[in-house]
Amino acid sequence: MEIMKLSSKIKVLTLEGSPKERGHIHGETLKPMILEILERYKYQLRLNLQKNPDALIDLFLSNTNFLSTVKKWTPHLLEEIEGIAESVGVDFKEIFALQLVAHDEGWWFFRRSATPEKCSSLGCFREGNQPSLLAQNLDLPNLFEGLEVLLHIKYEDSSLEAFILSHAGFLGEFGLNNQPVGICCNSLSGYLNNSTNGLPFTFIIRSVLEQPNLEKAVDLINNIQHASAQSYLIGGSEGIICLECSANKIEQFEPNEDAHRIYHTNHPLKNDDLITPALNSTGGITTFDRFNYLETRLQDSSKKITVDTLKNILSSHFGPVCVHHINQPNSGYTFSSAIYSLSTPPTLYITVGPPCLTEYEQFEF
Repeated sequence: MEIMKLSSKIKVLTLEGSPKERGHIHGETLKPMILEILERYKYQLRLNLQKNPDALIDLFLSNTNFLSTVKKWTPHLLEEIEGIAESVGVDFKEIFALQLVAHDEGWWFFRRSATPEKCSSLGCFREGNQPSLLAQNLDLPNLFEGLEVLLHIKYEDSSLEAFILSHAGFLGEFGLNNQPVGICCNSLSGYLNNSTNGLPFTFIIRSVLEQPNLEKAVDLINNIQHASAQSYLIGGSEGIICLECSANKIEQFEPNEDAHRIYHTNHPLKNDDLITPALNSTGGITTFDRFNYLETRLQDSSKKITVDTLKNILSSHFGPVCVHHINQPNSGYTFSSAIYSLSTPPTLYITVGPPCLTEYEQFEF
């Protein structure tokens, strides 16, 4: 019997104009939600580390080079953050730290352990008349529950547009643009080396989604220093590439020669820039089971993979790929599930919360 699913209905926020203007729109529209997330993550810092959260943020910023790295590679995104801070009425460092301390960079810097993420990503190359498909379950701490937002960015003096899944006050977790270029990511920071001199992951996500094609997106990934170890699945109409990135190495992963389907979870498969010993990883408890399940579902090339197939895979409790909220401090759950159909123009299918419980909404440019 088919289970009745709840309507997803994600909040959509259109950002346009200059970077500073985009930030102002973001801050003015979502001010109560942004103030809420600032309170939540400071509370969690105090709870986990038993220290003043403002002092911890100052410690983090003074012992990393993230600000100078962002200024070098993506100064326009700093302007966007400045716009958010100005409109919310908080100090710039509050919003800048939100991009980092509440996410991968803060998790490995302070906790010396991996993120609580258990993300699963997969992709299928174009088959006949069906375009390439890219998909992900994004698992995050319950810290972010209820603050989801889909950013629809319309770039100034350009035909470029992007849909980017995020939460209030944040630049973005994953997304796709109308070229089409799409990106998904899985944390590997519990296994591979991270760097306080690299570009943080959300700035990488946004930069990739500013690229006009898959080739330029991959070039960008290969030519920057990475802060947080991540597996990036980057797709376009031409195909999909998986890159395992760490502080000292970037390696391409392919399940087999001439593979037309690809999948990844939270452990490295090619990159050997290992932390010794590996950090304790919540994702590590299930990462191998989830990988094996994805491989089982995708390795038979005789079975056609459709959008509906991907919805079923991402709703699975094997692994589990689909993670439920257990209402415990520091626990994680499937914050959002997304599928990109990389046609021209592309289509986004996305949920708020676990896909086994919520319907996918459809968005087009």
